[in-house]
Amino acid sequence: MQKQLRRKRDHIHPYRVALAGGWGDHNFVNFLDDGYVVVVQIQPTLTFHDRCGICSSTRQILMRKYPKGIPEKIDRYELATHLYYWENERKVPIGGSQDAWGSVYPGFNLLHYDFRHHNGVLPRTVTSIVNQRTARWFERNFWIVDCVGPRPKGYNPFDGGRLATKQIVRQLGKSGQDCFSAIKDRDVQSLGASFNLCSSAWRKMLPAIFEHPTIKVPVMRKLRYYQRKYAGAMPSGCGVGYIYVASATPVEGGFQVKVNLG
Repeated sequence: MQKQLRRKRDHIHPYRVALAGGWGDHNFVNFLDDGYVVVVQIQPTLTFHDRCGICSSTRQILMRKYPKGIPEKIDRYELATHLYYWENERKVPIGGSQDAWGSVYPGFNLLHYDFRHHNGVLPRTVTSIVNQRTARWFERNFWIVDCVGPRPKGYNPFDGGRLATKQIVRQLGKSGQDCFSAIKDRDVQSLGASFNLCSSAWRKMLPAIFEHPTIKVPVMRKLRYYQRKYAGAMPSGCGVGYIYVASATPVEGGFQVKVNLG
């Protein structure tokens, strides 16, 4: 279990959780078909590891730029755009913009990426759910398991190649759309199915997400355990970090979060 945050400034800035559809915000993916990525903004009630897919580096930029929190009267799309470019000024490989949008937009957000819009690096549309009933449902049925740890030094998700095809990208996009629909309908079985569908697409497209010489933990064995026992499960990001689980019953080793509604 994570330790409670104690530094006052950390209580101001939320974290971003990326669910199904991730990598649809990269143009080597949405060049083949539209990307649909689900991000959820959560309150900083827990301390998360760095390098675990919770976009801690993006959050740190926001903390430097806006130490007192994001101003209420601000164009969030414009801020997220600036945040994306601030983070990627010297970053190799370039990160996706879902980190910036999830850090700036409260609630649940479906980001639609179209290669014809800013070469696919910024979302064409953002569909949001900022609803307390939906948030409470999600908080009861979404679990995070800390069983893998931060990405090790030397890890690169592109080792082994980028195996994107139109069929895989469509599967990835469907997982994002299904995930958002499941949240909207408050359907835990469909939420879990979208996690499994996304995991399957990721493994086909970027196998190094799960298996890499620097990763010493049996990621696939752990992931399959949670997928078989509960409604569904997926990694938190490259090199895994955490495992996200959809379940209406308590998850072994899991903890829960609070959705930030702004």
